Amino acid sequence: MMNYKKALVTGGAGFIGAHLTEKLHQNNIEVLVVDNLLTGKKENLLSLDLENTIYGDVGSEETLKIIKNFNPDVCFHLAAQSSVVISVEDPLLDFEHNLLQPVQLIKTLLETDCKQFIFTSSGGTIFGEPEVIPTSEDDYAGEPASPYGLAKKKLNELIEVMLQNETMSYSILNLSNVYGPRQDPHGEAGVMSIFTGKLMNNETPTIYGDGKQTRDYIYVLDVVDALIKSAETDDNLFLNIGTGVETSVNELVSILSQKISWDGEPEYAPKREGELLRSVLNNERAKSQIGWEPKYTLDTGLDELISWFSK
Repeated sequence: MMNYKKALVTGGAGFIGAHLTEKLHQNNIEVLVVDNLLTGKKENLLSLDLENTIYGDVGSEETLKIIKNFNPDVCFHLAAQSSVVISVEDPLLDFEHNLLQPVQLIKTLLETDCKQFIFTSSGGTIFGEPEVIPTSEDDYAGEPASPYGLAKKKLNELIEVMLQNETMSYSILNLSNVYGPRQDPHGEAGVMSIFTGKLMNNETPTIYGDGKQTRDYIYVLDVVDALIKSAETDDNLFLNIGTGVETSVNELVSILSQKISWDGEPEYAPKREGELLRSVLNNERAKSQIGWEPKYTLDTGLDELISWFSK
């Protein structure tokens, strides 16, 4: 039940953002999309015929002025520098997009009638190398292993501090590894789409490390469902959004190979700096606080992804 009329979606031309924007648009919500197109794509929104789109940085003076005039009821903040590797190579760039610009955005929203700030954080990096699997919202095992994870964790803390005495409530959703249609198969984030794209083109996928590292893979429409459900309450939320199911990279390649009928062997390369060994999220709090749980299994989600690639 969407009890708002106007929504700001930053990163709205991106992989998750475009799915969310589409869902809001279908429910007659007036949407303002902001996206700098570093990873987002205009074609992700072509079918929607949106009236309000800004293709630029969320922290620019011009963008912030337009946001203030738009006066949203709710902000879904999905814009981010999303590569762990890039954050290691260029921490300043990462902090600019993942800390400084979001803080400027929050300051601007506090001058509007915006009632909710909903942020997609990273369940895969903020907890450090987890000692408890599946990892709950309280299971911090130390500082994150990359500038990307550090920035996400610090922004979580800043959101809580900046909004503690304000009328704008917040939801921080720690996402596990999201996959699905529209994910770029050419970057380094989104291993699922990279592997699917390669196998369907009969190319050899590269596994970094020994492939025993595990992840919690969640289908994009389940994430959109969690975002929308979190906007139905004005409570401050800090929730893990994942499946609680652990899958190794080797297993993933094996499952995809069977589904696509690929009979080659993957190549192995040295492990990447800042990458965790295991990452799986406990989602019990999301179930109890917003009545959310994933509807897609890895099996059904992969079928949807392969079907999209086939088209």
